Formats: sequence, structure tokens, C-alpha cells
Amino acid sequence: MKKLLTIAIIAIFAANTANAQEYDYDIDELREVWQRTITVPASEDPIIEKLFLAWGKEFNSRFADAFLEYKKTGKAKDYKIDFAPKNGFLQVDGTYSFVAEENGNYLKGEVVTKVHLLQAAYWNLPNGNKLFGVSVEIDGEIFANCTVMFYEYNASKGTLKPRADVVNRIYDKMGISNPPEGEEEEIFVKLPKAGRDLKYKDYSTDVEKIIKWNGNGF
Repeated sequence: MKKLLTIAIIAIFAANTANAQEYDYDIDELREVWQRTITVPASEDPIIEKLFLAWGKEFNSRFADAFLEYKKTGKAKDYKIDFAPKNGFLQVDGTYSFVAEENGNYLKGEVVTKVHLLQAAYWNLPNGNKLFGVSVEIDGEIFANCTVMFYEYNASKGTLKPRADVVNRIYDKMGISNPPEGEEEEIFVKLPKAGRDLKYKDYSTDVEKIIKWNGNGF
């Protein structure tokens, strides 16, 4: 399972690099980023906003840049923002479609959909902390990968601590236990804007499935 997490994080940044050449990470740096506890600056901002921005700063995320642009101007170029602080939910969606004009990577006339989608949400834990989740799907010409990350937010310490155990249980429930090295399951885990349960689509059957929240995890 640790291998899966490392592959997933690498996939996100590999896709970013393939599309924009914006970030330059090596494998050891990516592993370090995932294992690192993130500091959350004190602020009066809604919890979902400050958790997401703390995460985005650590990962040097284009999604965080888009959200900051939205907060400043009311819109973000190439992205749609769904910011629902009362629900503890945030979505940054850069999905778009186009028709291929000439033969190449796609057939002429083919409708191609590109996905750059992030969802973030948090849950209240019995110990008074928050469980913060981020689910990302990045679809490029070379890479098409999805991943999910979870952290525990301790407000008194101002920290987000990685919860690999939560991610492991989610992947186990989806039946993803031992993916081949160098490959990643292309399953986007949907975080809830309403309710507490997770959803994902099994593309082999095209059926959406639910992973129930048990009050302390999944």
C-alpha cells in the first residue's frame, strides 16, 4: 500500500509536468512531500479554505493558484470553482472538451475531454480534530491518473498530519491492494459536498459505488 501511495503522488506531478512543465520534482522529493506534516497558518478563513491552501502551498499546486485567483477576482481562468465553506467542501474543475482537427494523438473529428479536477473536504472526528481529504484527477495526453490523500488536522497545533492508514482502507475497499509497480488505478474518489460518504466509479462495470463513513473513518 505504501508503494501505491508513492506511485499515486508521483503520477500527479508527472501529469503536471507533462502538461505544463511547471514543476520539477524527483521521486525522493515527492515521497518527502507526502510524508511531511503540513503547517496550517492561523486565520479567520473558513476551515476548508485554509486547509486546502496549506496543502496547495506544500504541493505547489496549480489548483491552489486557481482558487486564489477566484478569491481575488471572482473567477479563475480555465477553471470553475465550487466553494461551499458551510459544507466543508471545495472543488476546482478545469474539465474541457475539444474536437480534434487533424490526425495525430487523436483521430480527426474525435471529441476529446481533458480533466483537471480537484475536490477537497473535511470530516469531524470524535477526538475534536478534522479529517481532511483531497482527491485529484489529472488527464493529459501522456498521463491519466487519479489519487486521494488524507490528513488529520489538529487545530491546537496548527498541523495537517498524513493519514496513510485512511487511504489504505479506501483502496482496500475498492479492491485495489497490489497494483503493478509503475501503474496506477484510474479511479477518481468523489468527496461529498452533501453527506459524509465517498463515491467512486468502477469503470469495469460503469457502476458508481459508495464507501460509508463510520464516524471515525471509512
